[in-house]
Amino acid sequence: MGDDDFDPHEFREPDEEEVENLYRVDEYFYAAQRDLTTLFDANPKKVYFIRQLQVLFEEKYFHWITYNAARGLLTLERVKEEDVASARGGMSTHFLFHPSNRYTKRETRKAQDIIEEYSRDEITRSCGGRAETLFCAGLAEKGFMPVAKKVREWNGKKWEKSGHDLDYVFQNRGVSYGCEIKNTLSYIDKEELDIKLEMCEFFEVRPLFIMRHAPKTYMWDMYRNGGYGMLFKSQIYDLSQKALVEKMKTELGLHVDCPRAIPEGILDRFKRWHEAHPV
Repeated sequence: MGDDDFDPHEFREPDEEEVENLYRVDEYFYAAQRDLTTLFDANPKKVYFIRQLQVLFEEKYFHWITYNAARGLLTLERVKEEDVASARGGMSTHFLFHPSNRYTKRETRKAQDIIEEYSRDEITRSCGGRAETLFCAGLAEKGFMPVAKKVREWNGKKWEKSGHDLDYVFQNRGVSYGCEIKNTLSYIDKEELDIKLEMCEFFEVRPLFIMRHAPKTYMWDMYRNGGYGMLFKSQIYDLSQKALVEKMKTELGLHVDCPRAIPEGILDRFKRWHEAHPV
C-alpha cells in the first residue's frame, strides 16, 4: 500500500505546458517509446503485457500513451508480440518482448498463470469488497459515515438517465459525498467518470472518487466539480491472498498490497481538504 507520504495529486488545473506535453503525440509518444525501448533492451529475456507496462510507467505517462507507444514499437518491429490463450477459455494475453528473445514460452506461461489467478471472479470480487470495507472503516474513523449504498435515489430524487448508481453516500456534519471506490489496475472509464460526476450534481452531493490511480486531467474534472480524488497507489487484496500478491509484485512488478488498514496519511489529506473547503 502507498505510504503515508504518498501524495500523487494536485488539485489545480493543468497548465498549458502540461496539457501540451500530455497530449502532443510528438513529445510524450516518442519519449514513451524511448523509455519502453530502454526497458526491453535492459531486459531482453523478459516478456511484458500491456497493462503491466502501463502500471510500470504510469507516473510518467497516461496509460493510453504507453499503450500507443507500445503498439508503435510493434509496427516498427522494435519489439515482437505473442498471444497466449487463457487456459480457462477467456481472452488471450498479448505479450511483448525483445526481438532477440527466441525462447518466450516459459516466461509467457508463468506470467499468464499469475494473470489467470488474479483474474478469477472470486479474486476480483474479494478485491472490491476488501477495498470498500477498509475505506468505509477508515473514513468512519475520520468522521465520514456511510449512510447509503448502491445509491440511485437521494435527496428526494431518483436517477433514471442510466442504469448506474453511486457506491456510497458518506456524510460528515451535514456535508454529503457521493462516493465511488475503484480498486483496479486500470483507470476508471472516462464515460463512467462523467456519468458519476453528473449523478453527484443531480443528487446535490460532493463527488468523492477513491481510486488506485488516475490521470491528472481526471483529478481536475473531479475538483472543478467540487469533489476530491483519493488515490491509494497499490491495488488492495484480501489478507488471504498474500502469496498471490507477492508473485504479482516480484514476478510482474505490479502495484498491489494486502493492507490491514488504509494509511492514515491518505485519509488525513482528505479530511484536511474537507475542512478547508466548506460547502
